[in-house]
Amino acid sequence: MKKILFIILILFITSFALPIQTSWYCQGFKLGHCEGWKEVKGPFAVCPVPPVCPVPEINKTKYKHGYNRGFIMGYKLAKDDNF
Repeated sequence: MKKILFIILILFITSFALPIQTSWYCQGFKLGHCEGWKEVKGPFAVCPVPPVCPVPEINKTKYKHGYNRGFIMGYKLAKDDNF
């Protein structure tokens, strides 16, 4: 009985922690996407609306991981843009 309660408690706690980490990841992704775009287009370029935040990879839920992934995606999209 104690094991079942312990497992339920762990699942309950992690259900609150994961959305917080995911929101940090998405905030970093959005900022990184804009900075990657500006790296190619110039510091005064207007950033486009970023795409939907991708699902974090395993063990990649920190702000900096989202920022890095967003930067790379924004950089690539700005390079491929023909304007």
